[in-house]
Amino acid sequence: MISTVIIGAGNMGSAFYKGLASQRKTDRVWLCDQHRDKLEIAPTDRRIDHPANAGNVAECILLAVKPQSFAALMAAVGKIWSDKLVISIMAGITMKVIADATGASAVVRAMPNLGARVRRSITGWYPSPTVTSIQIKHTQELFSAIGMTVRLKEELQIDGFTAVAGSGPAYVFLLAELIENAARDLGIDEATSAQIARNLLGAGSLLLDEKERSAEQWRDAVTSKGGTTEAAMRVLQERGLPDIFRDAIAAAAERSRSLSHDDKSH
Repeated sequence: MISTVIIGAGNMGSAFYKGLASQRKTDRVWLCDQHRDKLEIAPTDRRIDHPANAGNVAECILLAVKPQSFAALMAAVGKIWSDKLVISIMAGITMKVIADATGASAVVRAMPNLGARVRRSITGWYPSPTVTSIQIKHTQELFSAIGMTVRLKEELQIDGFTAVAGSGPAYVFLLAELIENAARDLGIDEATSAQIARNLLGAGSLLLDEKERSAEQWRDAVTSKGGTTEAAMRVLQERGLPDIFRDAIAAAAERSRSLSHDDKSH
């Protein structure tokens, strides 16, 4: 593995480090954050408290900071990563902006999701043409430590990927929330309603474990003609849920595109 510094030890940065640690691949990985308490998941000799020092030990810089923190970070560091592989998981910040700010020619832009916390992320990524085959292999290894990886065909696809997979956990959590609320409305107590909603989401494992059926086929399999599920599906269709969902994801994709032009994000 190429020596790597993860800058930012928040939800995503710590998920990367823990994922690599679970595979015993942290012997050449350092963690950097201005908040020293967040570095406690790493051994003392693998902690860096200022990003300007990252280039002294690493060939790869993984930027796991919030987009709105990027400008201040680079103001403190300067263009000292010209010979590094720079991987960014910041939403809305283009590869050109990253390259201009860091001085790096080898840049990977990526979008993981919250599933990284339990090593079930879906990470979409796209490398600049200057990224070498060794760096490509390293990038795949990093992202595989937190889940599934998808190499995209062009940078523009990241906006759509962000809308579907990056924001995807929120859609799942909303469904669980709505099921829980509906159960309470039907007189089921609060604790049981929550348990039902959480366990129902486990049905999604069928899509992973029994891949011979698509999501649509599984839905058809549990929708008996004239039954209770069919009654529910009819209402959802009549109220326009498919169109609402499509419009919601389109709005997320558009917001992802606009972030790259939003001065507040840089």
